[in-house]
Amino acid sequence: MFNILLSIVSGLASGLSFDIPQLSFLIWFSFIPLIYLLYKLKKPAVYFFLAGIVNYLVIFFWIGSVTSLGEFALILYLSLYWLIFAYSGKFFISYKFAIVVLPALWVVLEFIRENAAGASFGWGILGYSQFKNIFLIQISDILGVKFISFIIITVNVAIFKAYKQKKILTNNLLYVLILFVVSVGYSTYRLRTIVPSSYLKVSIVQPNIPQGLKWNMSAASYIIGKLKRLSKGTNPDTLVIYPEASWPKLLDTSARMDLSKWVKSLKKNVLIGAVIKEKDKFYNAALLIDREGQYRGVYRKIKLVPFGEYVPLRHLLRFIPVINDLGDISAGRDFHIFDYHHKKFGVLICFEDIFPGLAAKLARHSDLLVNITNDGWFDGNPEAIQHLSIMVFRAIENRISIVRAANTGISGYVDFLGHIHIVTNKGKALFVDAVAELKVPLNSARSIYNKIGDVFPFLCIFIILVFLIIYSQPKCRQICSNQKGNER
Repeated sequence: MFNILLSIVSGLASGLSFDIPQLSFLIWFSFIPLIYLLYKLKKPAVYFFLAGIVNYLVIFFWIGSVTSLGEFALILYLSLYWLIFAYSGKFFISYKFAIVVLPALWVVLEFIRENAAGASFGWGILGYSQFKNIFLIQISDILGVKFISFIIITVNVAIFKAYKQKKILTNNLLYVLILFVVSVGYSTYRLRTIVPSSYLKVSIVQPNIPQGLKWNMSAASYIIGKLKRLSKGTNPDTLVIYPEASWPKLLDTSARMDLSKWVKSLKKNVLIGAVIKEKDKFYNAALLIDREGQYRGVYRKIKLVPFGEYVPLRHLLRFIPVINDLGDISAGRDFHIFDYHHKKFGVLICFEDIFPGLAAKLARHSDLLVNITNDGWFDGNPEAIQHLSIMVFRAIENRISIVRAANTGISGYVDFLGHIHIVTNKGKALFVDAVAELKVPLNSARSIYNKIGDVFPFLCIFIILVFLIIYSQPKCRQICSNQKGNER
């Protein structure tokens, strides 16, 4: 029962680090009970699995308001990575360099679940919990968010090792101190030396349309009228950005003319989210339309939400419907870079910003990024703040500012240093109508991470392989066996 309690406490503390920014410090201690179980028990995997379930239940409870079955499946799937970590980590926990290998192992597992074909889902990576720790996370512009995850696991292992050795000053803690000095020192340097190269004015419209009305045809006129009314509060010399799927009518060939006339009546340049129909396929898209009603570009969403926009393995799971009102959405194939006032920008629709590789590819050819999202499916926080935390790291990783227009919030922008600028109405950011003109700082130089991508997880794989080879040597096995005996 005590072991179960430790698992629950660990999972709860980890999850709360994501739900409540003020409790993000808990992540630096939350894995200590699990590391204790990893060291103490012969078969700790089931307790890690339980902790994973609790962790993801706390983080993703809001998914249940849309799909209980999807929430259950997602939590079980993600918790499997904790189970794998336990099985693999058990081999290393008693060795001298566990403080290096265990964090490396965690990073590799985060990378796998972020990129697993057909099952990729990077939400909930440990590093995201530290999105407000601006003086620590700037090093993500070299090594990415998963280096912050590496530091988090390192701290947890170091504290456990200090407890086990009953010493405060150990080599492990010295190693942790070096990591922090390097990260904080580098962050301080970057925060002082990176300055805007130029600025771009844009306007954001947060229409706050209830999810139940978005595809109710009887409400289409009301929604269109509200979009137009809110646009009157925007500067005609800015790009007006509307959220994901904010146009309430399906855009086939004939309906595109209606949208064109509507934008022309606004006399403004507009970026708007809409669902388009092409050859019996539906696409979640972003459309740039100039003040004359001319289409200047279309981006069709590439990364779709499982069960929200499509059902994985559809040929086997014919009985499961998607939760949107239109049916299965098709994935786009091509990137598109938009051009506005001689500035280029790429668009990430909805949760596409959780894919570092996709954001990096767009950022290489853009002056800024735009994220249009709905987020109206859920009840606000913690989903909204979790989504925003991810965008902070995409901005820092690529050293590019990212503008967000969300149907129900949070809207605003994150600059290339990770500073958050939120649009509010009477002090509220969520579930309010909001219009704002933003002067977004631009940075002309992309980061090292933007050029090399996720190299750090491969470095972690190399670290694990090196120590596997070392520990497989007979002499090392004997030394390690004696070490384990002495520790016990």
